[in-house]
Formats: sequence, structure tokens, C-alpha cells
Amino acid sequence: MENRLGFVITFAVVAGSAALVAFMLGYVAHYDIGLSRIEIRHSALIATTLIAMPLARELFSYWRKPK
Repeated sequence: MENRLGFVITFAVVAGSAALVAFMLGYVAHYDIGLSRIEIRHSALIATTLIAMPLARELFSYWRKPK
């Protein structure tokens, strides 16, 4: 039980930090660099796909390993 609680707390901190960094980068790209919101959204979707695919592959390969 303690291991799961630690995992949940770690996940919440990492997810919150990632969201904060994403908002900060979006703000800087829009107001300081001058990109439109559509350009930022398009780039973010591509980056999310490139990051999520290897993570999903690792997760599914972890689940398939015999115990």
C-alpha cells in the first residue's frame, strides 16, 4: 500500500509540474515569440504523439512480462 501511495504522489507532482511548464512555454511562445495559438497547438500535438508512443510501448511491454 505504501508503494502505491508513493507512486500516486509522485505522479501528481510530475503531472502538475509538466502542466505548469506547458502553460509557461505556451505563454512565452504566444506573447514573446509571436506564434499563433493554432501553431502552438499543432506543435504540441505532434510533440505529445512523439513522446506518448514510446512510453505506451514500454508500458505495454512491461505488462506482458511473465511474473
